[in-house]
Amino acid sequence: MRLLPDRPSIEYLRKEAKDLLAVLRESKPDASLAEAQRALAAEYGVRDWPALKAEVERRVADTPTAPAGLAEALAEAFDLGTLTGPAKPVSFTAMGRCWDFTTDRGRWLAVTVYDWITNEQAELGARLRAAAVAAGVSAPAGAISPHGRLIEKVRGENWRVHEWLEVGPAPVLPVSTAMARRAGALFGTLHALAIPSDEPIHGYLAYRRSEADWQHLLGRARAAGKPWAEQLDARLPAFRELQAIELDAPDELMLCNRNLNPENVRQGRDGELTVMEWDFAGSLTPELELGSVLTHWLMRPDVNQRGLLAFRDGYGEVREWPKLELDSFAVAITGWLNWTYNAICEAINPEDADHAVFAEREAVGVLDRPMTRSGLEQLLVV
Repeated sequence: MRLLPDRPSIEYLRKEAKDLLAVLRESKPDASLAEAQRALAAEYGVRDWPALKAEVERRVADTPTAPAGLAEALAEAFDLGTLTGPAKPVSFTAMGRCWDFTTDRGRWLAVTVYDWITNEQAELGARLRAAAVAAGVSAPAGAISPHGRLIEKVRGENWRVHEWLEVGPAPVLPVSTAMARRAGALFGTLHALAIPSDEPIHGYLAYRRSEADWQHLLGRARAAGKPWAEQLDARLPAFRELQAIELDAPDELMLCNRNLNPENVRQGRDGELTVMEWDFAGSLTPELELGSVLTHWLMRPDVNQRGLLAFRDGYGEVREWPKLELDSFAVAITGWLNWTYNAICEAINPEDADHAVFAEREAVGVLDRPMTRSGLEQLLVV
């Protein structure tokens, strides 16, 4: 699900809808602006354009305020100088809210991260980022604390701070053929680095829940009176089909970004893509990362065949496109199933009001447009 910023602009969304219309007309020349507006609203997790406008108005009227002293504590923890103004909210993500603040040493983006993203994990991402930047990839620099850490615990949460970059929006789905080609070239560049990794594939991407776990989750959704509980029941056979596609453990792994989804990329000048997220970096193969990447970039809302061809062409400009099989999607499947399971858990028993809104929309989104075996098979037909 695409996330609205905390301070959205309806004029900005109108521009996004017009950009999306140009993409839709690549495959459907008679597509209308109303169709593009509906498609954009769906990407933001609401039913239609009027609902999206209403959500913008609600957010403008209820802009979050930073907890007292948070920005000062972050500036102190990372030795960023003296705060020159109040922190401003940027957006709420699955990991928490991001804040924009300025000190006498510059402007910064502060991001909460999951507990498992330790300093050692962040350093792994920093290693990949440094090699990528040397190869021409655009990415913000991370702030390092006086203790030499990229992650610091502030007020009980793990925080990461980056320099602020003036960049454009994340790509809207479906992506244009030009955007898909640039994304393909970006992944080709990252895979060409071929940094060996002897760490195992992260458990989140390898561990799958049992049938009993899913049945228990269904029971919890019913007991909570969730309106989508029966939809979850109807989706379980398709989930079992996905479970049958298993991971064949590879012999050689390399360091990959592992979370380079459209939401974690920003468009810069002349279409340059800036990669905002590196902290999920870890072991995969090019085939397994591409299997995951294709589901995020070219399978929503439907399989984007034109985009897929352009993505392959862009990748091929840098390195040879590897042979993909159905089991190349094994990591993508595991990650998606675990994301779905966790989103539903959070929707049933949310941590707070912000998480409740996010998880409810995410649960509805994954059930409305689930990953399917047939969809994955379409990604192999090019």
